[in-house]
Amino acid sequence: MSGEARDASAVSSRWRILAHPQDGHCLAFHIACLTAYAFAFWLYQHPKLAGITGPWSRTAFVAASASMLGWISGIDVGVNFHNHSHRPIFTSRFVSRCFGRVWTFSGGWPSFFWEYCHVTIHHANLLTIDDWTLPKRNADGSFEDFRKYLFMHWPWRVMVHLWKDLTARQSLRRKALRELAIFIVLWSIPFWIDPLMAIWLWALPHWIANAFVMNSGMYVQHAGCVPKDPAKPLSHSTVFLSNFFNLTMFNIGFHLEHHDHPRVHWSELPHLHKLLKQDLIDGGAHVVPFGLYHASFLLAGDDARKKRFAGQDSGYKTQNANECGLAVGADVEVSRSENYR
Repeated sequence: MSGEARDASAVSSRWRILAHPQDGHCLAFHIACLTAYAFAFWLYQHPKLAGITGPWSRTAFVAASASMLGWISGIDVGVNFHNHSHRPIFTSRFVSRCFGRVWTFSGGWPSFFWEYCHVTIHHANLLTIDDWTLPKRNADGSFEDFRKYLFMHWPWRVMVHLWKDLTARQSLRRKALRELAIFIVLWSIPFWIDPLMAIWLWALPHWIANAFVMNSGMYVQHAGCVPKDPAKPLSHSTVFLSNFFNLTMFNIGFHLEHHDHPRVHWSELPHLHKLLKQDLIDGGAHVVPFGLYHASFLLAGDDARKKRFAGQDSGYKTQNANECGLAVGADVEVSRSENYR
């Protein structure tokens, strides 16, 4: 490369706002999420325009709006901000930190708290006793009931664990208090507009987002899995192959690949999956043809439905997989992924 080309590349890099071209999708989704909240608030304040004529029509409007807002908030924080927490979408660390604060508040989280739970606790201690972000274990080692985790984890268990962790060290305590104060200021805005509206179209969607979107995702991604070790290096997460699901959910279905290579950009996970496909087959990784929503439906059901979840996609069957579709004694060297480390 010539000197002029290098200079031009350096200037371009200096003035680039987004760290990766595909991160524009993350930014657009979050703006769309906030716009949806603003539009729902506006319609609530102008009932005639929304066709709200009485208590029943208002109940129908709130139920439909809260459900949709909760769904997109769960995606916006649990998937979209999740990607930002691993690879900030802005080239400026300052901008990334500030934007994160106006990102997670629309899902009921201070950004620092969410990053701490996901990166410091979950990724660093996956499936070990210290990973309190996952469901509790039964006596036989299996996860607790799907519904119990959905309703008990956020905010109740999360608050207890965060209090213990973030008050244990003075440096964390100061930062946690500062970030909590910023969050409270931002999160309280709808209550200053209309407290009743804020309960139904702000707090309720956040509960739906955490209980039914984020909690269910955490459960199905690691149900039936075991901690990573040399004997079972690919048994810590399930891979969800549904093209439509991954296309609309920032490729979160490639979850095993993400945990093993968290710095790989979300848009590059399908390519990484192709490179690792034979390793996944040889290692008996649990790979299913559907997405997380169908997986939640299966794991919330009876034994017959749970058995369908434990099955294996036809293109990934191997003699090294047990009846739960998880690796048994596979010692895999992921040599083809070195360029992604």
